Amino acid sequence: MSPFKGQTGLKRILNASGYSLDGLRAAFVGEAAFRQLVLLNVVLIPLSFFLNVSRVEQALLIAVCLLALIVELLNSAVEAAIDRISLEL
Repeated sequence: MSPFKGQTGLKRILNASGYSLDGLRAAFVGEAAFRQLVLLNVVLIPLSFFLNVSRVEQALLIAVCLLALIVELLNSAVEAAIDRISLEL
């Protein structure tokens, strides 16, 4: 095995989880829209358990909430990449 390769097995998963949490923390601190969506989801996801809907509809409601967070993270990533490579005019 190359000495330049990273960890494997459980150590790799733990490292990846830590990096993911660091990214979510950075998004929460640095992106107002992400904070707003997180706070909205804190209200909406528990509310979905009290609505008179089927389990499938409840799962879809939660999926849409989580999808909004994913799209916001992707949007922030694209904005950061464009800001990094764009020329200031």
